[in-house]
Amino acid sequence: MIEFPTITNLLVSTAFIWVALATALKAGAIPYVLFPGFVRLIQRFKRPAATPKAFDVSDETLWPQVDLVFAAYNEETVLREKLSSLQNLDYPKGKLNVWVGSDLSTDATEEILAEMAESMPELCWERMPQRSGKSKIINHLVAQGDAEVIVGTDANIFFHPMALKHLLAPLVLDSRTSLVGGELTYRGMGQGDSLKSIASQERSYIGWENRTKVCEGELWGMTMGVEGGCYAIRRSSFVPIPPGTFMEDFFLTIRVLASGQKVQHAALATCTEDVSNDAHMEYRRKVRISHGNWQNIFRFHIQLTARSVGLLFVFTCHKLLRWIFPVLVLGFLIYQVSVSILILIAAGEHLILALNLGTFGVGLLLLLYPRTFLPKRLAKLLKPLSYFLWMNIALIHGLIQFIRTPSNASGVWQPTKRNNQ
Repeated sequence: MIEFPTITNLLVSTAFIWVALATALKAGAIPYVLFPGFVRLIQRFKRPAATPKAFDVSDETLWPQVDLVFAAYNEETVLREKLSSLQNLDYPKGKLNVWVGSDLSTDATEEILAEMAESMPELCWERMPQRSGKSKIINHLVAQGDAEVIVGTDANIFFHPMALKHLLAPLVLDSRTSLVGGELTYRGMGQGDSLKSIASQERSYIGWENRTKVCEGELWGMTMGVEGGCYAIRRSSFVPIPPGTFMEDFFLTIRVLASGQKVQHAALATCTEDVSNDAHMEYRRKVRISHGNWQNIFRFHIQLTARSVGLLFVFTCHKLLRWIFPVLVLGFLIYQVSVSILILIAAGEHLILALNLGTFGVGLLLLLYPRTFLPKRLAKLLKPLSYFLWMNIALIHGLIQFIRTPSNASGVWQPTKRNNQ
């Protein structure tokens, strides 16, 4: 039987590790709570800006010529609906060209493109000579056109009829704005087992993130990132995307901001995306996003000016601290646990060490897999924390992939399996 002092030591040492974990988690308060709250507070009490000049949206001469581009690889399940949504856009006829690059699709993607081209004179498509990856295809398609504005999208992004006009309005109204991101919402979330689905957590996180982007754009013209499936950029501001880039949207965001131009978020430019409702597939998507984020960190080079100091502040508080947060927590935990192990081994408290590690391991397992080991009601309560932990594990996984991936990797991809597949 364990004596009272030993039990006390067990409780103290176990509490020490959990307190250390809680202390490390506080580091996430800045990017996830304090900074978003800060920008909302400033935006709320900011002096109202001058009313933007009005213009007649029905005047077709005011709307710029647009080249809409996207890459497609085995997108037969969504492509017809995608092109139909573009046909239904409320935009002047003759001012929109659609460019599609098939990345050697092996399904019916190219048959659908050929069929739809018969009723869409604005549609131009071609089959790439080899697997190229999204970034290389976008560069190629952009070079084919000459429109003033380039709209980037994906095959599984469906536009609301008024989305394009709302997306382009900030470019028409403000010559200093060169990049605008749209409002992307996920459809098909919440289907199936509610405990397996991450729908409500994704929806809450995306809504919180988009509101922060709106405030950043309105306050400083520094919306920190646009959605790769729905953005508009002036051709004069477009920079060829480096081969193998996973997050071309954030690469373009940083390039535009570093040039001194504004980036805005158009909350009314609504598009929907058909995504997977499966947590495992969404985890893979987040790993890919993390990989792309780390790529862009090492490409983030700007000249120090008064504006760039503000840009560094916003980038650090909104993005960089989120990306390095799980690395800091993991390092802190490894250090604290290692110290505890060494102290207990030196004291000869091997039983306490085993119980301590077992308690910590079981607790972590319950947080990561609540629906597997806990009653439904309790698992539902822990699900937001589980979602947050897995999101940060994906960030670390993406960092590992970035380190292991050669710098000359092609960037070819497999589409994420979606609900309609």
